[in-house]
Amino acid sequence: METLRVAGENPQPRFGHTVTYVGQGKAVLFGGAMGDTGKYEIISETYILDCARLVWTKATATGTIPKQRAAHAATAVDSLQMVVFGGATGGGGLANDDLYMFDLREGETNARWLTVPVVGSTPGKRYGHSLTFAKPYLVLFGGNTGNEPVNDSWILNVERSPYQWTKLQPSSELPAVRVYHAAAHCSSGAASGMVVVFGGRTADSSALADTWGLRRHRDGRWDWVRAPYKQGDAAILGRYQHQTLFIGPIMIVLGGRTNNMADVLTIDVYNTETSEWTSFPSIDRFRHAAWALESMVYVHGGFEPNVPNVPVDTLKRVDLTRLFQSNQRLSRIIPASTPAEIPTDRPTRESSEIKEVERQGTQKTIRLANQALVATTYGPADDITVKRVAITKLPEEGKKLGLGFQSGSGGGNEEALAMFEMFVLPLLRLRDCRPPATFPAKRDDVAMLARLVTRVFEAEAAVIRLRAPLKIFGSIHGQLTDLLRFFAEFGAPTEVFGEGDLDSFDYLFLGNLVDRGMHSLEVVCLLLALKLRFPDQMHIIRGAHEDIRINRLGGLAEECSLKLGEDILDPNSAFSALNRAFEAMPIAATIDDRVFASCAGIGQTSFTLADLDTLRKPITLVADPQTKLQKVANEIISTGECDSEEQLSNFLKVNKLQMVVRGNNPVQEGIDEEFRGALVSVYGATNDGGKKGNNAAFLTLRKTFKTSGDMNSKALVPPPGAGPQNWMEERRSSGEPDRKVSTQKKKR
Repeated sequence: METLRVAGENPQPRFGHTVTYVGQGKAVLFGGAMGDTGKYEIISETYILDCARLVWTKATATGTIPKQRAAHAATAVDSLQMVVFGGATGGGGLANDDLYMFDLREGETNARWLTVPVVGSTPGKRYGHSLTFAKPYLVLFGGNTGNEPVNDSWILNVERSPYQWTKLQPSSELPAVRVYHAAAHCSSGAASGMVVVFGGRTADSSALADTWGLRRHRDGRWDWVRAPYKQGDAAILGRYQHQTLFIGPIMIVLGGRTNNMADVLTIDVYNTETSEWTSFPSIDRFRHAAWALESMVYVHGGFEPNVPNVPVDTLKRVDLTRLFQSNQRLSRIIPASTPAEIPTDRPTRESSEIKEVERQGTQKTIRLANQALVATTYGPADDITVKRVAITKLPEEGKKLGLGFQSGSGGGNEEALAMFEMFVLPLLRLRDCRPPATFPAKRDDVAMLARLVTRVFEAEAAVIRLRAPLKIFGSIHGQLTDLLRFFAEFGAPTEVFGEGDLDSFDYLFLGNLVDRGMHSLEVVCLLLALKLRFPDQMHIIRGAHEDIRINRLGGLAEECSLKLGEDILDPNSAFSALNRAFEAMPIAATIDDRVFASCAGIGQTSFTLADLDTLRKPITLVADPQTKLQKVANEIISTGECDSEEQLSNFLKVNKLQMVVRGNNPVQEGIDEEFRGALVSVYGATNDGGKKGNNAAFLTLRKTFKTSGDMNSKALVPPPGAGPQNWMEERRSSGEPDRKVSTQKKKR
């Protein structure tokens, strides 16, 4: 941890204040108490920190400025906006129960404070509570009312006017009453959508060490769930007057105190994916403020245990990449960055707007937030949790999200994480989208991945039923650069670092992942590892090249032989394991009972969806099909060519569908429509075969789509000056003769 040198109007030493990161490299300090704890002064000052330049500015805001307070709660609600509630005013007094908003959108010189108009009951005066933002809800929990600590929960929906607080009535077990706890909103990973509470001081003044998540169900109910700890993690010390932050799926607990001043409180990290705690050296602060920016955690003010009565004014920074460097799993979650890489939040084109009716009768527009919550199923009881998404993506509210706290006992979860870390993270971190010089794994790793994902595919039907919103990709054909460009430019199917868009879209790949391109192994391992990690959001159906008869000659076998150094005829080879996974894949998908999607579309043989439902996997493709179902499967996966509008119309009518989407036709613009939008082709590889010069594209189907005219597409052009992307092109350019992989068994 380093102490930072700051410039400008440095705030005086204080404690019990808040510092809230509001985006665009700005953090806002409000309130707190100055002086020692025997004689202190509570204040209402507002300061703004430029996190890139490390310069403080004292704000000269206009409007209804909150009166002095400490031990209040604040949270960001949108870029350059935050809200404040409650707190203590000194001498046993409490701040009023108004909700205030600080608005920086018009610049620091035009900053203003506003009172958000609220009708009905409020949480009442209190201090030492928490306030988090899980849009569209502000979530307030616990604190002390001046008479006693409490454990009540309140929400305010900022998307619904008139604004009113609602007291929750959970039917589940409740956390113990507490004050001076900490809470944060988890927006990725297993606990995505939850407001997570840790620690605090309970009624008998003892320090708590428990963790709870608050989640919302489809019918509007909210309940609490206790986070599981692995055996041995009971040694985590209880604490209060600390801070918690989320970086991806991990909760970081910073500082705090117990009733024993001799206790050394480490930085403790809880992984919601594995339910494991990990401890790191202490920051030695309590009643401080903290915020996170990329891989950096900032700590300001508060008390140090060696001088527990005199606050400090220092700003310290913890580089999590260095802190976690001895822990491989945690270090892979944290994005690599430097202090200079302060992100500048880009303003959104759309934002939710509410109206404030001020006491003077004038009306002003307050744009509170550009994010909201969507619901996801928890299990057989149809319980639902919520997750933050952009307001501009609210039509995708049907999206499935995380599953809540994981028990940590399931080996499959840990194996999926290991495969994700091995095959996905290294590739997604490639900033220039250029393939790595060497393949990042060994034969046994690839074989293990194939075996694990085979079990996932085996649990799926031959035809999977999906819902919009989702992205649809056609043939990738081993062109890793194109795939990484899609992910880098338009969003990736992951939740790492908050850069992906799984909170808004499912992904559907229409097969032909391998062959032709030079990086079939990287492409297929990346996509299969994503499928293993996000089985309900990442969907892959089988294409013509997911067939051992084809990929033995098309490039995959050669890559396995050269990159993994294996004999592809060995039944235990990675090549064999991959093809067993291919045989377990679904062969088609329907989307909202409107769209039929497969690699090759439909063929000449008439069939119904009910026919396909009778197919049993694994499905082995044969050169000379003997039954109708064998022929239909061959046509859907590989040979289907529907060039008759009448035949297509009959298929759609019989199955009550609106269109067919296929992924094996290398159309020039990457996307093409035929028969007045009833047949759509999408292709995911640029310059197919090294000679067509075609673009690549993907489709986006939103929740509100009705016809092909409602679909959006994004295209890639062939990269300028790019080298060969496929085996044949490379050989032609180098004059190298075709290499052949033996398909004859070796004599022993």
